[in-house]
Parts: sequence; structure tokens; C-alpha cells
Amino acid sequence: SSGINAEYGEDQQQPRKRLKFRCYKPADETLQDRQIAPASSLSVDSEVNRIVEESKVAGSADIDLNALAPRKENWDLKRDVEKKLAKLEKRTKRSMAEMIREKLKSENSLTAD
Repeated sequence: SSGINAEYGEDQQQPRKRLKFRCYKPADETLQDRQIAPASSLSVDSEVNRIVEESKVAGSADIDLNALAPRKENWDLKRDVEKKLAKLEKRTKRSMAEMIREKLKSENSLTAD
């Protein structure tokens, strides 16, 4: 026949693509067979239980909760500035010691006169 066949396109060479309904539930009964079952997602509890079981099998009984917890937003800034702050702390202590020495020298020179 010259019309469009249900399985093939107009050129009768390539099969037509079938509609697949993932998020839509068709009202027409003839399209019900083209509906795809919703994907099942793993629950968080089952995923956590799986990780715990794997860690038990591996032999590590204690789980480092700090490694699992997300870091604060500024952790990288603190890491980068830490070396500079240590250097400044040394300089501050050195200058305070010099100021104390100078003050003691000035007091000793005043009492000696």
C-alpha cells in the first residue's frame, strides 16, 4: 500500500522509532505498552549499609568521620595563610623581646645614674 505502515516509515526501508513514555502516563490504552517502568533509586540507608559492610570486610572497624564530613568553605585559605602567620608570629615575638630588652636597658641606665 502507498500509506504509512505502523512499523515502517514512508520509504519502507528504515523502521520508525517507537515512542517511549518515561515520565508520562498515556491515557490511550493502545499506548500503555510503550510506557517505561520508573527507575528505581537506591535509598540512602541501603548505600550507607553497603559502605559499612564493605568496611567491615576490609577490616577497618573505625570510620574516620572527619574524612566523611564536608570541609568548611575557607579551609584552603587557612591552609595557604598558615605559613605566613607562623612567620609573622615569630617576628612579633622577636620584636616584643627587643622592646622589653630596650625598656629594661633604659630602666637600668636610669637607676645606675
